Amino acid sequence: MAIPKAPVKRIIQEEGAERVSADAVDALVAYLEADADAVAKKAIEYATIAKRQTVKAEDIALATGVTTTSDTPAENEHNLFDVIKKVIESAEEGKGFEDIIKSFIKFDKK
Repeated sequence: MAIPKAPVKRIIQEEGAERVSADAVDALVAYLEADADAVAKKAIEYATIAKRQTVKAEDIALATGVTTTSDTPAENEHNLFDVIKKVIESAEEGKGFEDIIKSFIKFDKK
């Protein structure tokens, strides 16, 4: 994957840097690419779990932990993405069904 350097440099400058070295741009590009790769892989896993070949915005939302998309209201307290993410994380931790249900009782009270 190749993220263009000019927009990355512009982002750094827009955040207040007067001057930006090429090494700084390269370092941020490398970080963004690695992070994007990890998010993409996780999103593909979520799409596969949902028995889809198409990666959707909600898969990216689950992979990044950002539970609001353009399709979901920002103020939704009991978001389906949160529920799915919590089930998957609990299963990955090796928790059994009973432990997962107990965690939802705590989750619901938040």
